[in-house]
Amino acid sequence: MAKKSKPAQQSAPTDEGDWLHSQWPLGGGRHAIQTTEFEWAVMRFFSAFQRSCEQLASTAGAPDASFQELVLLHVVAMQHHPQGAASLARQLNRDDIANLQYTLRKLEGKGFIRKIDGLRSKTAMYEISDEGHKTVSRYAEIREKLLNSKTQMLTEIDDRLGEASQLLAVLTGIYDDVARSAATYTPYSEDER
Repeated sequence: MAKKSKPAQQSAPTDEGDWLHSQWPLGGGRHAIQTTEFEWAVMRFFSAFQRSCEQLASTAGAPDASFQELVLLHVVAMQHHPQGAASLARQLNRDDIANLQYTLRKLEGKGFIRKIDGLRSKTAMYEISDEGHKTVSRYAEIREKLLNSKTQMLTEIDDRLGEASQLLAVLTGIYDDVARSAATYTPYSEDER
């Protein structure tokens, strides 16, 4: 029976307040700790964002709309011309076209969007329906009252949101690059260790 090796002890970061974080598998130093804390903050924010979107949609009259449906509905509503699935996926940085098409069919079935057959190609295009526009407008009105009234109280919020958006855009590129790079490696196997 092979003996399991103990993981290498990581040295504690210079900031003693982070000693417990250094015990994390992802906490190998100050930068690793800050990166992990940021990732956890993004995940917690995403969960809160998803809950708020679903509740706002329920209040706006779309109680059975999933988060993915809501996101896609808003992206379709932003455009002033019909969009195909590939264009919508690009805007959302998604590569799961089949799942996106399934969600589009669900939105169409609920009457929130209309499918328009491509004029010059076989690609279907989608645009917001009157019912979808009403739902998005109610959602925006309720969001304005409940969310924007609170966020506007924060000091220099517009500048801070702009900076955060730029930071997230840069980090999105970095994480996409990491995913591409990781995909070039052979998946790890315990036997190969």
